[in-house]
Amino acid sequence: MQKIQSYLYPNRIIVTADLAGFSTEYKNVYQRNIKIYKGINNVIEFDIKNADQKRIDLTTLSLMRLNVMDISGNALPNSPYTVTPLSILTATGTGATVYATTGQSTSTTITLPTANVTGAFTTNSTLTVSAGIIGTVTISAVTQDIDSATTSLTVNFANQTIAGATSVSLSSTTEPLKGLASATIPAADTSGLDVQSLRYSITAVDSNSNPLLMYVDSRFGAVGTIDLAGSAVPITRPAQVLTEFTQDINYMGTVVNRSSAIPCKFYEAVPTATLNFSINVTGFQGQIYLEGTTDMTIAVNSFLNASQLYSNTISTPTTTTVTWTNVPVNDFNYFRVSWINSSVYSITPTNLNGSIGTVNKITVSH
Repeated sequence: MQKIQSYLYPNRIIVTADLAGFSTEYKNVYQRNIKIYKGINNVIEFDIKNADQKRIDLTTLSLMRLNVMDISGNALPNSPYTVTPLSILTATGTGATVYATTGQSTSTTITLPTANVTGAFTTNSTLTVSAGIIGTVTISAVTQDIDSATTSLTVNFANQTIAGATSVSLSSTTEPLKGLASATIPAADTSGLDVQSLRYSITAVDSNSNPLLMYVDSRFGAVGTIDLAGSAVPITRPAQVLTEFTQDINYMGTVVNRSSAIPCKFYEAVPTATLNFSINVTGFQGQIYLEGTTDMTIAVNSFLNASQLYSNTISTPTTTTVTWTNVPVNDFNYFRVSWINSSVYSITPTNLNGSIGTVNKITVSH
């Protein structure tokens, strides 16, 4: 039996903030390249420390940004990306019960249905209680009972006598995690890139409004490396969009407009069975039709004897979208969209070629 281990851990990089205004003495000898993948949103975590290797309070920094450049030095479409400090999860709950205490006490238990909890209550976080307890409340323990579907919080507070209360609302306070932050490089920003080594840097502004660089390599360089790998998840073929067309004259002297040849078979795990066509027209009058060929390569005569597989005739000038859905590919290797405009009797300054309407865009999707 083959066994494959998988791991779930953050893509975290240690960086050093030059808060003192001079080079630090810390040598991060084994800094690694960041590795990201096409086809997914890549979340990168940063562990930001000072020269003494202590995590810094990120509330003292602002405008933290991750700058990412391709191999040519051009910024990715949405770069720079916002670097956001990580926080303890915020949780809320409703329908809780606060248990009364006999005499003065510094702790009690709050129980609520697990289904009423949004987020996750964590120990050492501050809790806001709508009724029953006065003052600051801190969670010291969290337990869940699967059988009764309840969550119980052991809480601490200033010495007081607690009155029982039901239907209580709870919310925990979001607390920044010292030194930890993350940024997301969206899938769309890498989808059009070849596999390559990207470059990155991290900048911020300190509490005195001074620009600040983070060191990202072992010799206090400001630029690190991101290895962009191929897609780790299955991808769908994007739609083909055609906006430029050609014209020719058939044997009857009629001007016929053509799209380029549209490939309909690809090297895919599951062969393409059908295609969808969406044709945007403006003020169009005439005939639009689809042709197919089984030729393996396109030549001048590939569509010479092609029959009209689908055809739409628009009798009055119309702005619309002509659609053909689930067109069977069968044995065809290429399709082509053609159309013949109806003609007007006289040429005007706004209609020099005498045809009625235009085809603006053809979209072909799976």
